[in-house]
Amino acid sequence: MENSNRFREVQPRLKSGPLEGIRVLELGTAVAGPLCAALLGDMGADVIKIEAPDHGDDSRRWGTTVKGESPYFVQYNRDKRSIALDIRREEGRAILLKLVRRSDVLIENFRAGTMKRLGLSYPLLRRLNRKIVYCSVSGFGQTGPYSRLGGYDAIIQALSGLMSVTGEANGPPLRVGVPITDILAALYAAFSVTLALLARHRTKSGQLIDVSLFESGVSAVSQWITISNLTGATVRRFGNSYPLLAPYELFQTKDRPIVVAVGNDELWAKLCRIIEREDLVSDPRFRSNPDRIIPANREILTGILQQALIKRPSDSWVIALRDVGIPAGVINSVEDVAHDPQLRARGDFAEVNHSMLGKVEIVAALPKFSDTSGRIRLPSPLLGEHTDEVLRELGLSRREILGLRKSGIIR
Repeated sequence: MENSNRFREVQPRLKSGPLEGIRVLELGTAVAGPLCAALLGDMGADVIKIEAPDHGDDSRRWGTTVKGESPYFVQYNRDKRSIALDIRREEGRAILLKLVRRSDVLIENFRAGTMKRLGLSYPLLRRLNRKIVYCSVSGFGQTGPYSRLGGYDAIIQALSGLMSVTGEANGPPLRVGVPITDILAALYAAFSVTLALLARHRTKSGQLIDVSLFESGVSAVSQWITISNLTGATVRRFGNSYPLLAPYELFQTKDRPIVVAVGNDELWAKLCRIIEREDLVSDPRFRSNPDRIIPANREILTGILQQALIKRPSDSWVIALRDVGIPAGVINSVEDVAHDPQLRARGDFAEVNHSMLGKVEIVAALPKFSDTSGRIRLPSPLLGEHTDEVLRELGLSRREILGLRKSGIIR
């Protein structure tokens, strides 16, 4: 409680995040690159998103739009300024190179080889700015036999093994309901950029970072790879249960399902008391977790627990279980989450004033720092909304800007 109060006291007074003074150039589209840049922007970096003048980021048109704006884009592109610049043309590329000279980080998530073809490879940009941190995010990385392949999340989930362990035991492989490999890659990229900036204080030099969705997805199944290597066992799907722990799964109550997570034998004993089945504690089939995860024992145990939990409503069980320290929760819908009292108490939603949409509530900057927390400062930009502003900062005159717009270099 003391720490929670500390956060509430400090955050309103903060004027900047830990990355204040860092300029980031984002040449990104879809999820991984844009989300990485947004995370850095949340922490105070000045992020300039560079988009093609004719269509911009592909995700501007994803899903159902509201007043022409994609909610998907709105969430993943906060805390940025947008410049619509044709970097395929010499004049546009020259402007980008001017920005590179004045920036700390460049993030790109094109297919491997694209930046080199555009004349924007790391070796070239490093000659212009020795301190630039250059982060490439791609489907499969910059090297290897898959490097030139495109890699959307659905493909990566399939290839990484994630789908093979997701779904019911006797059902087909399933895709996780969010672009998880994009999100993981964005987190790895933001973490890596921050570490490269830290290293730059010591080395006085930037570096190249190579992040792939494929490897990020594989990192999520790394425990299963190690288990398979050490035991020779074939890893399979377990539905809503967890093969390493039992009980650790979904159960139906009188009104709706809940999830119960028993992570050790002490919690198991408490669960037995709550359901008034203390005899199960000494049952040799269920005495310890290694006993409980034996497939035949697990099946019997699941049936016993289901018979007990179906007798009372979900809220009654969740309260009783939490009171003795057993992690338990109902299955929230996305709409439920938006009104969750825990998230509301911690200020996990932020209101931004969008140029087209007006006031919009989005998920706030995470995580929380005691003294230098990030915050949502800017809504997602319209395509080219800040082109003139950024070009003026580079010293271009009004006449020069008008000329670039007339020739289609900018929008």
